[in-house]
Amino acid sequence: MGTVKDIKNNYCDDVYTGLSAAKNVIVEMRNNLVSTYDTESEMYKKYARHLCELVDQIDWKLQILSHACPYDWKGSSEYEEGVSVGPTGTAAMPEFSGGYVGG
Repeated sequence: MGTVKDIKNNYCDDVYTGLSAAKNVIVEMRNNLVSTYDTESEMYKKYARHLCELVDQIDWKLQILSHACPYDWKGSSEYEEGVSVGPTGTAAMPEFSGGYVGG
């Protein structure tokens, strides 16, 4: 029976492997698109952009995964620097007037 850390590392490994494989397939599809269609054609522009967006989304998910998994997880070193995961919706703190403080 494994520890929680082992289970979490195994989960991270499985998700990382699946997302990386999907990303590699999409990159290969884009490379095939480049070799198949003229880069100025409408077909190329439409699908190349879509495939690039998919790769960017998967890359973003891999960055999030690297921060959600344990620090010593092997995949986290790939995304340590230059993380582009933005902050969630943060509301500005309301300003309060000093007013009457008692006395």
